[in-house]
Amino acid sequence: MSARSHTREFHIQTSRPTHRPNAPGSITLGKIAGIVCLSVCLSLPVVGQNPASDSETRARELLEAATQALGGEKYLSVKSVITRGLYSRFDERGGLQAFVPFIDYIVYPDRERTEYGKGKDRFIQTNVGSRGWIYDGESRNLRDQKEEEIAQFLRGLRRNIDTIMRGSWRTPGTKLRYLGDQELWFRQRGVGVEITFFLEDGTREQVAVYFDPQTRLPVKVAYGQEEDRFYLFQDFDGIKAPLRIDHFKGDTHVARISIESIQFNAAIDPKLFDKPISPDRIK
Repeated sequence: MSARSHTREFHIQTSRPTHRPNAPGSITLGKIAGIVCLSVCLSLPVVGQNPASDSETRARELLEAATQALGGEKYLSVKSVITRGLYSRFDERGGLQAFVPFIDYIVYPDRERTEYGKGKDRFIQTNVGSRGWIYDGESRNLRDQKEEEIAQFLRGLRRNIDTIMRGSWRTPGTKLRYLGDQELWFRQRGVGVEITFFLEDGTREQVAVYFDPQTRLPVKVAYGQEEDRFYLFQDFDGIKAPLRIDHFKGDTHVARISIESIQFNAAIDPKLFDKPISPDRIK
């Protein structure tokens, strides 16, 4: 998709595995010569197995259709993205708490730099794999990210729609379940897929993704009590991306990303991701 900058403040977030998933379970009837009764028995439907297989198959088909809707191979082959826009944050009563411009630089698979504000007063967060650094322009403080900040980034990365649609759902061992069609909010229905990721520490994480029944473009990602909603998709030379992303906690609208421009496969200086030796060297 495009900007992941909202993941900084939304506590969501794109490694993008390119592995193909294991095929859904099926029954193969071999040649069993001379055992007519066994052949007849095996030809009967196995009621206990078909529903699960059908659910995974329909989920996989929906995700494949959504990938094509986003641009297919052109979308999947994107190497870098530069996104510019405005970030807004709201309090529990809907009052505006923050309204700042941002620039987000992404080089796949694991480099991202997000800048909030302008000039030397910018707040910059940069991640490269499992490492990262932060620059706070107001205090002129440059530091490495703390362990919990990196963990938060990686957690958000897994939940990010861009991560999911670029292939994390294909990771071997990931479980898919078709959720069917339902009303998401006023005048917006969605066809859903539940994705269960099994993590290295033995835990699991579930994310539900909903797609527009007509366009097959993603309209919502839900995880725990939080969700992201996607609006105003626009075509960028064959690649579709939303121009507005709203984040909710429960029923409360807490943040919005308004995207002004997106550049796919833009040239990005690799040095942008390097931690400067001092605050005075910030680019």
